[in-house]
Amino acid sequence: MLPESYVLVAAAALGAAIGSFLNVCIYRIPKGLSLVTPGSSCPHCGAPVAWFDNIPLLSWIVLGGRCRRCRGPISVQYPLVEAAGALIWLGAAWWQGATLDGLTTAVFGTLLLGIAITDAKHYLIPDEYTLGGLLAGLALACRGGWPGLRTALIGTAVGFSMLYAVAWLGAKAFRKEAMGGGDIKMMAMVGAFVGWQG
Repeated sequence: MLPESYVLVAAAALGAAIGSFLNVCIYRIPKGLSLVTPGSSCPHCGAPVAWFDNIPLLSWIVLGGRCRRCRGPISVQYPLVEAAGALIWLGAAWWQGATLDGLTTAVFGTLLLGIAITDAKHYLIPDEYTLGGLLAGLALACRGGWPGLRTALIGTAVGFSMLYAVAWLGAKAFRKEAMGGGDIKMMAMVGAFVGWQG
């Protein structure tokens, strides 16, 4: 069995890498762009980003937050999201160890981080987070067998129904849409992870 310190370092490194990919999602999903191609490039000069300039946290610091080619500024969002991803995965590993519960906590935290940043920047909660997260939450709930899955399914129904009711009542009261569908789907996803009690 690996020492706890190794597990924590590995979790933080994985979280930073996932945070780096989350930055790609935050930028590309709202624009309808592919997450795979083309590779990362400078938003100012379009130069491709070499692998050694794409190392989470480290590359931004080494480059001084600027493109190697044109010296255009690279948003501080990138290292901040990578650091947040590292902290989420580190915290989950420290709290619950290298277990399915730890993985579930890390995945849930990562999804919430992606939703928060994307919504703040684009006023949008994409289905890739909510519906993809819903499926991930239900799949991870299976670690508790049928009782775990049942709790997640009830949580999904309760989360969806509560916000759908608020949206419906708000639309009736204000005679216009009071809440977006992304919020409703997000609460269904949250319910899958935390159950109806959560």
